[in-house]
Amino acid sequence: MKVIEHHTWIVTTDSNTCRIYKSTTKPYQLTFVKELLHPESKLKDTELTSSAPGRFNSASNVRGAYTQQTDPKEIEIDHFAREIAEELNSGRNHHDYDQLIIVAPPHMNGLLLQHMDKNVNHLITQNIKNDVMHLTEQKLSNFLQENLAK
Repeated sequence: MKVIEHHTWIVTTDSNTCRIYKSTTKPYQLTFVKELLHPESKLKDTELTSSAPGRFNSASNVRGAYTQQTDPKEIEIDHFAREIAEELNSGRNHHDYDQLIIVAPPHMNGLLLQHMDKNVNHLITQNIKNDVMHLTEQKLSNFLQENLAK
């Protein structure tokens, strides 16, 4: 009888760092694959935009300032979520994994799912809304054993 070996990617992310691990076993013995960094997400709004708002003249002789409609930091976090989603799609296209576990804080989790290709989305076996970026590889492995459905 042939045993099918699953290649699982475990993706842990927050707004500026993403780590991808792989595992072929349960309990999860993790092998580090890669790390994606997005230092722009750590910058303050003032560091992401120009120093002064643009100016315009109105019909009256009053001058006004343009205000941004969205938070520059949130835009950078969204860009990072899109970058991660593209990396996951590339991994799927190269058959690097056939199962996917996502572990991310709720907001980042939502952004990531928003940008994720539907074919990648179908490979998600577990989705945990939690920030685990501070955990070592061993502690992450323990966390997965304790928190994933058997």
